[in-house]
Amino acid sequence: MQAEEDGSKLSNEELTANIVLLFGAGHETTVNLIGNGLLALHRNPDQLALLKARPDLITNAIEEFLRYDSSVQMTGRVALEDIEDLGGKRIPKGESVLCLLGSANHDPAVYPDRPDQLDITRPNVRPLSFGGGIHFCLGAQLARIEAEVAIATLLRRLPDLKLDDAENPEWRPTFVLRGLKELPASW
Repeated sequence: MQAEEDGSKLSNEELTANIVLLFGAGHETTVNLIGNGLLALHRNPDQLALLKARPDLITNAIEEFLRYDSSVQMTGRVALEDIEDLGGKRIPKGESVLCLLGSANHDPAVYPDRPDQLDITRPNVRPLSFGGGIHFCLGAQLARIEAEVAIATLLRRLPDLKLDDAENPEWRPTFVLRGLKELPASW
C-alpha cells in the first residue's frame, strides 16, 4: 500500500485491483490445492497410507499434488517477439498463446514414469502450476507451506477422515482454475 516510485503512489483503483488479484491468486488457488490434494489422496489409498506412515514425504507430496491436479489449469501470454520454432510452429509477435499447465504437468517427455498416476515419492517433480520466469507466482512458497501445514495437520489430527464421495465430487464451474465446490467428509 505504501509502494512508491519517483513520487508516484498506487491509486485507489490500482490498490483495489491488487487486492482482488491477491485474493483470487492467493486464496482460491491455495484452497483448491488443499482440496485437490486431499481428493487425490483419498482416490489413491496406497498414497494416503504411505503419507500417513511417512509424514516426512509431505513436501514432495505437495509438489506432486501441484503436478497431478493443478489449481491453475491454463494461463495466457502474448508473444513479445517473433518466435520461429516452438514445437514446429511459428508464433508471430503480438499473437496470443494459451499455456495448458494442467496438460504440461502430465507431459510424458518430462514425466516418463506414469505421468497420469499420483506418486508422492516421484523424484524431480517440477510442476508448472506457479508459472515461470518473470511470471512466477510471488506467493508460491506461502501456498506450499499453507498446503503442507493444512494437509499434514488434517492427517495427524483426523487419521480416520473419510470423504463422503471421492468418486463424484462437485467441481466449481470454471475453466482456468480447478477446484472443488465442496468436499464433504466425516471422521
